[in-house]
Amino acid sequence: MRIRCCAVLALWAGVVTSASGTTVFQSTFDNGFFTPFSSTTPSTVRYADSGWFGFGADAPVGLQSITLGLALTGSNREGSTNLMFSFHDGDPARFDFGSGAELYATTVSVNLPDTSELGVPAFFNVTIPLPGVVTAGGFNNVGWSVGVSNFDSDGSFGFQCASAFGQPVGFYTNNAAFYSGSSWSQFSFGGGAFGVANFVATINAVPAPAAFVPLAGLVLAGRRRRR
Repeated sequence: MRIRCCAVLALWAGVVTSASGTTVFQSTFDNGFFTPFSSTTPSTVRYADSGWFGFGADAPVGLQSITLGLALTGSNREGSTNLMFSFHDGDPARFDFGSGAELYATTVSVNLPDTSELGVPAFFNVTIPLPGVVTAGGFNNVGWSVGVSNFDSDGSFGFQCASAFGQPVGFYTNNAAFYSGSSWSQFSFGGGAFGVANFVATINAVPAPAAFVPLAGLVLAGRRRRR
């Protein structure tokens, strides 16, 4: 039986707007980590997650970037990998919301640290620009997949994870997805609010234009103060 997804209502008062854009989707690191990638992982393998940030009748939104919360554990030397990333209209596996259509794909080189010097896993973020990516509108479904190639590390690499309580902006899906190289399947980490498979990510929209203040109004106000 396939488990369908559910959502947590976003705390829209917490939406952040700045020169770098508006955060439209965000999950927080409160549920440990999941590190399925290693030197033996085939480059065809993908892990994916998805969610949405609209209410069913919203306009399309131009996106600026996605920041992935990543993790590495058990490495005894510095290394690197190529992060093969794709962004989609909703669930890349097409199990949940959205068409699954690919909107953007890129490969990013990522340096992997020596965690033996830390004594604990290493947690870090990677920001990937989303040039020209516009959501389809409506619920504004979003999703992404991640794979690795040229993996040069003796550690295990993967994702920071969020619980059902770790979604301050947007809406989450209970399940992540796994692509074996030939087919997709869904998975979660177990029951309860901390069992959802929710990878940490922040998605920013393109910054809105600066507020326009009519010059004529400013001139008129100045004249009113003149005596």
